[in-house]
Amino acid sequence: MAKTIKPRPQNQQEILDQMLGNETVDSTSGRPLVKSHNRGNDVSTKGDRIKDVSIGIVDIDTAIIKYIEEKIKPSAIQDGNRIKVPIMYGFPERWQTIQEKGALREISGRFLAPVIVIKRDSLTANRTLGNKIDANNPQNLHVFSSGYTRKNQYDNFAALTNRDPIKEYRLVVTPEYITLKYSLVIFTNHLEQNNKIIEAFQYASNTYWGEEGRFQFRANIDSYTTSTEYSSGDDRTTRTNFEITLNGYIIPDTINRDVSYPKKFLSKAQVIFNLETETSSDLLITNLGKKKTKNNVVFPTSVQKINYVNTTNDVVSYLATNNISTATSLGSNTVTITNQTILQAPPPLPATSKNNFSVVLNGQLISPNFITQIVQVGSNIVVTVDTAGAGYGNLSSQYQPSDFVLIGKF
Repeated sequence: MAKTIKPRPQNQQEILDQMLGNETVDSTSGRPLVKSHNRGNDVSTKGDRIKDVSIGIVDIDTAIIKYIEEKIKPSAIQDGNRIKVPIMYGFPERWQTIQEKGALREISGRFLAPVIVIKRDSLTANRTLGNKIDANNPQNLHVFSSGYTRKNQYDNFAALTNRDPIKEYRLVVTPEYITLKYSLVIFTNHLEQNNKIIEAFQYASNTYWGEEGRFQFRANIDSYTTSTEYSSGDDRTTRTNFEITLNGYIIPDTINRDVSYPKKFLSKAQVIFNLETETSSDLLITNLGKKKTKNNVVFPTSVQKINYVNTTNDVVSYLATNNISTATSLGSNTVTITNQTILQAPPPLPATSKNNFSVVLNGQLISPNFITQIVQVGSNIVVTVDTAGAGYGNLSSQYQPSDFVLIGKF
């Protein structure tokens, strides 16, 4: 019998790709509407000391119990001594015993008091706070920058060379907001003991519960129901039932979450080398630019010569020139800088071209592929931009002259 494969439902990205097609492009900019997966953004988290953020239901249960034990600290006066009231989790067997017998007893039948029993009743989704749009391809992500790491180390070499170190950024998906309800039962021997515990819980109501330095969840308590039971030959029991409504959030530590989005990415590193030129002579080795071969190494039998030519002051001045100027007027696809002259390169350097200039728009470098030409027109420098290819539109109607900066040799 042939093996059949169970069909898998498509996610939102796959449906969009199928509707638009891989060849669909924007008519104004010529850029594709559907972006393919960039494997360069895949950064491994193996060996990292920083663990992925995950918040489970057990973490919320633990946070509530820890808060009651460490912050509320319920206590009761018994035989003239203040004793700590224990908190127990009401697993099904224990909770069934409480419902059947109306109290919590040991195996020997002894009544346990004072004691607090807690049990989680329900979990419902809260759709009013936020959503990550699509679980298979989340879009709402929170970015956090980490400090010095193995890839981002501080050293003297980085300080001397003006190196911009690599920064690691962590991505955390928007959590699933939920509402949980807990049932609590307080058992005491006397009503006065029960009242003190109720007062402690009510004082901590409508605040954020959780462990110190960890996750915090808002907890509300609306009402308390107290009853005192006593029968001949039986123990006296004071019992209070109440509910805690808690607004929480979860980020599960599951496989489908791990493969849905990258957990971290790295910033770009930059090393800036200042221009250093020897004014007396510029050494030119004769074999520069030759392709390396795989032949065996042959040691020379005679002294090899190194030719050099004197570097004039004009060449040094030209190489060291790198001026900055702001545009004074804009056209539909041109940028004009007035009262500036393009510096002509002295021989034997190649002629000055658009490759000797950089055009910056709002702090972002415009790709040289979108710069048509940079020419001298009278006493002005005119830069022509391929606005259709770059997708900028009409420059004069969308930008100010101060948005454009020209950096180069003029």
